[in-house]
Amino acid sequence: MTLSGSADIQKTIAKPFVKWIGGKRQLLPELESRLPAKLDVYFEPFLGGGALFFHLAHRINQAYLSDKNEELITAYKAIQTSPRLLIEELSKHKNTQEHFQQIRDADRDVDYRWNWSPIQKAARFIYLNKTCFNG
Repeated sequence: MTLSGSADIQKTIAKPFVKWIGGKRQLLPELESRLPAKLDVYFEPFLGGGALFFHLAHRINQAYLSDKNEELITAYKAIQTSPRLLIEELSKHKNTQEHFQQIRDADRDVDYRWNWSPIQKAARFIYLNKTCFNG
C-alpha cells in the first residue's frame, strides 16, 4: 500500500502517531548526517511509524510513503483525509480488558473485512497500538 503527494509539509509539524518495532527514532542524527540538505523527492518503502519522514518533512518537496502493512496505511490515509471522524471513532474505545479483547479479535470475524469502514479499522489499529506496544 502506498501514500503519495506533495502536501504542504514544510509548514506542518508532525510526529509519529504509533510506536513501531524497528523504529528509527534513536538513529535520526546518524541517518540525517548522511542525507542531502534538500530532498526534492523522498521515497520511504518501510514507513512504519515514520520517524525519519516526519523528522525530515521540512526538507522534502514530494513524498511517496509505503509499507506492506495495509492497516498501517489505512490509518495514515484516515489521518490525512478524515482526522475529525477518526478522533470521534477513537473516542468510542474503552480502556477495559473486555473491550480490548473484543477489538483485538475483531479481524477474525468476516464482518470486519466487509462491514467495517476504513475509519473504524484505523481507529482499531491505533487503539491496539497504544494499548499493546508500550502505548
